[in-house]
Amino acid sequence: MQQYYWNVQKKILVQRDIIRSLLKDPKVIGDYYEAIIMEAVRESISQYFSARRGVIISADGQSSRECDIIVYSAAEYGPLFLSGDIVVINPEAVRCVIQVKGTLNRENLNEAIKNLGSVNKLRPGIWKLIVGYNTGLLYNDLVKVCAESSCVNGIFALASTNKFEKEDITSQMQNFVELLKLIAAPTMYQTKDAGDYVAIKTSGEGRIEGVPFPD
Repeated sequence: MQQYYWNVQKKILVQRDIIRSLLKDPKVIGDYYEAIIMEAVRESISQYFSARRGVIISADGQSSRECDIIVYSAAEYGPLFLSGDIVVINPEAVRCVIQVKGTLNRENLNEAIKNLGSVNKLRPGIWKLIVGYNTGLLYNDLVKVCAESSCVNGIFALASTNKFEKEDITSQMQNFVELLKLIAAPTMYQTKDAGDYVAIKTSGEGRIEGVPFPD
């Protein structure tokens, strides 16, 4: 199975490189990056869930920033607004929110954390993840920053330019998909809220290894 996930990861990185070679506008490139990860998410979650870009709005009118990918229970809840791949949804329907970055650096990592922090204010129990195609930062440093944010529950980098990287980046797609399957499974979505930690990987059925948020 590890070879399968590595092939999936390699395919995603090849798609990224093709987009980057064809397009020049960073905003357009970013949209395509999100679309590639969106496809991978949709292939990983159960049929009871949908994945779209959008905004989360609470009953009292508070709203999140725009989220790159919102995974929500389509079987139980109807969206407040839906048009194509854009959704406006209430917090109770959401299972997971994902921010996508091309190259993870300290600046855009902090920006992603701010977006997820706006989600956290509406409902802390929602899983909040960051996926980056590439990074020059040590993976352990990325995890530390996310833990210190006390709102990000997972970060995954699909490639690294750091030759001192100790984390096995080739396992990131497997960790990401297995976590998605766990938190968006039809038998668990009502009870498996995000904890106070950054999830690193799943370890057996229902068990997750992670780094705790600081007290």
